[in-house]
Amino acid sequence: MDNPYKYVGLPLTPLMAQELILELFTGQTVHKQEMTDIVESTHLERGGNPPRSKQNPITRSLTLLKEMGLAENPMQGVWFIPSDITKGAENA
Repeated sequence: MDNPYKYVGLPLTPLMAQELILELFTGQTVHKQEMTDIVESTHLERGGNPPRSKQNPITRSLTLLKEMGLAENPMQGVWFIPSDITKGAENA
């Protein structure tokens, strides 16, 4: 049976993490550590490998998503991924 996950065997990168964050957390407010744990475990469960970089790919992903208007950081350590992501995408 073929695995439909397109990142099988690849280490988790910020761009992969962005996709997972949007897939798993749209419309939710989540603590960054919980988000990190879920994104990393989901990537591994789907056949991906752990990140190679010492920098947390989730941190970079959230920074990029915020710059694109696809994530908000209402307080330290807490992130909100809006349901209406088309609004942010239009501004990017």
